[in-house]
Amino acid sequence: MRRLLAVALLAGAATLAGCGAGDEASEAVGPVVADPYVCDGSVAVMAPYGGFGATDSVQMNWSRVALDTFNDEHGTSFTLAPFNVDFDIEDGAEAAERIVADQDIIGVVGPKTSGVTREVGPRFDGAGLVYVSPSATNATLTDGGLRNFYRVVASDALQGPRLGGFIADELQPTKVLVVTNQGEPYSEGLALGITDVLAERGVPYEVVVTALNQDEYSGVVTRIDESVNVLALPLLDPLDAKRVVGALAAAGKYPAIVAGDSLFVSAFDVPGAYVSTYAPDASRLPRGRDIIRLYESIFGSFEAYGGPAYVAMEVVLTAAYAACAEDGTVTRRGVLTAMPDVRIEETILGTPVAFTPAHELEGATINVYRVTTRGYELIG
Repeated sequence: MRRLLAVALLAGAATLAGCGAGDEASEAVGPVVADPYVCDGSVAVMAPYGGFGATDSVQMNWSRVALDTFNDEHGTSFTLAPFNVDFDIEDGAEAAERIVADQDIIGVVGPKTSGVTREVGPRFDGAGLVYVSPSATNATLTDGGLRNFYRVVASDALQGPRLGGFIADELQPTKVLVVTNQGEPYSEGLALGITDVLAERGVPYEVVVTALNQDEYSGVVTRIDESVNVLALPLLDPLDAKRVVGALAAAGKYPAIVAGDSLFVSAFDVPGAYVSTYAPDASRLPRGRDIIRLYESIFGSFEAYGGPAYVAMEVVLTAAYAACAEDGTVTRRGVLTAMPDVRIEETILGTPVAFTPAHELEGATINVYRVTTRGYELIG
């Protein structure tokens, strides 16, 4: 494999242009493209970069590694178009307008969040663009309203009940306090999945609503009394969750903590906490370890949260490559047509990829890990 461009993403968006194939490409997997054909086109990535958020740049970096790896292995010339979008709806809408207008863009990795996905999805549908999210998990996104939306992770229809069941079965709860973000689709949907199971199991619970990026959490601290021994944090921002835990520690309160997949990041370094994730820890898998070494050689540090972004990019490029093999060109329509038939037998996460008719990941699962001082310990 040729050496990837060893340029840090944060040096600027210009560094994100994809690279051409090396002199010798490894044997292609899937359709073989005839020599006269040039398989190219741009893939937009909607993910945050250049800032200081807990997940900032992670998904963008993983997408870049996936694109360069795919180009090297298949002799293609796809490029990456970065769009700096996190959870802000207005940022997402503005980026979607530019993506739709750029006819070189043949597919999208993202958006990152369910709220932005819900906002921009109809625009992408109207433009015939496929958009594959590595982290938008709200269950309603695949109810048929967003025609071209796919995701490579389990939905909250699985995650919420998994967390609720874990609390009920494993933590001997006397009462659970559930902290949510007001008006945020991911947080509210995940919280509902948790509380539905708690109610079915007869576990007492209470819900506290907070704002994104809230400064102080005295309202949460006062709700943790002697009756509450479990704190559920289906929050979007890991830094918000850290502030909650810090406020409780300052008050001498230490309930068992259970969190959703958005907190499966190094910034949420709370030993003893339980976090769910829709993907296994790539560092524990052979193919994952190979890609991680490559990632670290470019970006310096590894963040498990971004692994599904690698897979999402791989999915879009696999569809694009199939479209190119069909008639020698890569168009939005061709990628859209090829998507339902995408099959990847092995990914860096150790699981295959294929999609249900509803565009959900076939065989999706949710894992629960315990945070330790040495990393993550798989619970089940």
